[in-house]
Amino acid sequence: MIVASQSTATAVPGPRQRPQRARRWSAAERAALVVAALATTGFGAYGVATAAPSTTAYVFIVAAVAGVVVGLRRSPLPAPLATALAALAVAHLAGGLIRVGDGVLYNASLGSEVFQYDHLVHSSAVLVGTLVVWTLFARPDLGRGRPVSTVVWTLAGLGLGAVNETVEYLTTLVNQGSQVGGYVNTGWDLVSNVVGAVVAGLLIAGTARRQERDRHPDPA
Repeated sequence: MIVASQSTATAVPGPRQRPQRARRWSAAERAALVVAALATTGFGAYGVATAAPSTTAYVFIVAAVAGVVVGLRRSPLPAPLATALAALAVAHLAGGLIRVGDGVLYNASLGSEVFQYDHLVHSSAVLVGTLVVWTLFARPDLGRGRPVSTVVWTLAGLGLGAVNETVEYLTTLVNQGSQVGGYVNTGWDLVSNVVGAVVAGLLIAGTARRQERDRHPDPA
């Protein structure tokens, strides 16, 4: 009598899959990082030399934002967006640390409070910040853009603006010489945030519509 023996195969666990790493840095991203690093170092040294009261806060904010973007990045940022982030870092550091008259560059304006440097940077920061958040979390699903999702991303931009206002308020509690301003300044900041978020929402909606047309072209 022949007994057939069955061998049981032992499953060998495969190698652990590592978390997906970001792709290589693009030339635009490397240039943006260099510009941001040089600006942070240069303006930080300038702030220390001139005894600017908020030097540490401004340097920390730029470094923290850069760290968050680098940590969340999984593919190269579009070149215009990387360049815009570097420009915002320079604008933010210059606005808070360069003295203009009795205040700082953030308080300077072209004849009217509407055209204050602070409001320009606020609008630009919320615009770019909204586009960055959308790029990091939703850009692969461009073709699924809908009016509701556009509103959501616009509200996300307003949320970024609210975070900024919170940081400014906390800065005034820590440092009375922060040059942040009062209620009128906060009101204009909020208006600027709305402008930046709405423009970002319109850009996102337009990009989503173009992507949708590319995926589903009209039959000839």
